Amino acid sequence: MKKGLKVVFAVGIAVAVLAVGYLAGYKSASHQMENTSQTMDQQTFYAQVEEINGDRFLVEGLPVNNINYRGAFDFSATGETQLLWQGTKMELSDFDVGDTVSITFEGEVLETYPGQIPKVMKIELLDDEK
Repeated sequence: MKKGLKVVFAVGIAVAVLAVGYLAGYKSASHQMENTSQTMDQQTFYAQVEEINGDRFLVEGLPVNNINYRGAFDFSATGETQLLWQGTKMELSDFDVGDTVSITFEGEVLETYPGQIPKVMKIELLDDEK
């Protein structure tokens, strides 16, 4: 009888371990999907800087972009906006007219001319040199 009890006990432990593993994996996948859905609203496009006035940028989208991002866009670089060049932080003063940049933003572009981008998350200088 003791041998049968040991088998039942071992099977019970195996089922418990599998259930805990399944639940942990499910929770991890669910958390990962939530994080992905938060960043899915972000869009990135490439542009050339046409004008800089304080923290405001006027850019012209490059032909490599989707047709929706080939026009003129206006936006501000707020305190929350990351300014980068090859992973290194930059200052607004490091950007110049003529620079090629990537713009990552969240939300909708206001359909005006030029298009208004309310929430720019990151401006990254793509040129080889600062």
